[in-house]
Amino acid sequence: MTTNETNQNKIEKPHAHFETPREVAADPTLSKQEKGEALDSLEQDARLLATASGEGMTGGEPSNLREVLDAKETLELSPTANAYELVLRDLMSRQAADPQDGTKELIEHAIEALNALEHAAASHGSSAAGIPPQGSDAEIVKEIALEKLDP
Repeated sequence: MTTNETNQNKIEKPHAHFETPREVAADPTLSKQEKGEALDSLEQDARLLATASGEGMTGGEPSNLREVLDAKETLELSPTANAYELVLRDLMSRQAADPQDGTKELIEHAIEALNALEHAAASHGSSAAGIPPQGSDAEIVKEIALEKLDP
C-alpha cells in the first residue's frame, strides 16, 4: 500500500488507525487538512453516538466528542502552542489515570512547571501556548463555549 493510499485510508477510516483523536492531530504523515478531514469524520461519529445515547439507543458507550473537539482545536494553534497543548493534555490524562509506578510526582511537577511557564508568559502579556491565562476573562469565555458543546 502506498503512502497516499495509507493516508487516504486514515482519513476515511480513522477509527481503524487511531485509538484517540489526539493521535490523529499528532500524526506526522498527515497534512493539517487531512488531519482536519479525519477529525471531521470522528466528530460526526461522536455526535451521532451522543444523539443516540441521549435517545437511549446505545449500549452505554461514551461519546468522545470532547476529545475530538479538543484535537480539532489543537490544529488551529501554532506549532509551538500545539506542542505545548499536546504535552499538557497528555500529562493531565496520565495524571487522571492515577499512576502507581512512581511517576505520579514527576507528572505533577511537569504540569506545575508548564503552568508556571504559562503564568510567567501571561504576566508579560503573552501566552506560552496561545491559550488564555488561567482565571482570565478569555479563559472563562473559552470554558463556557466548551461547556455548551459537552453532551
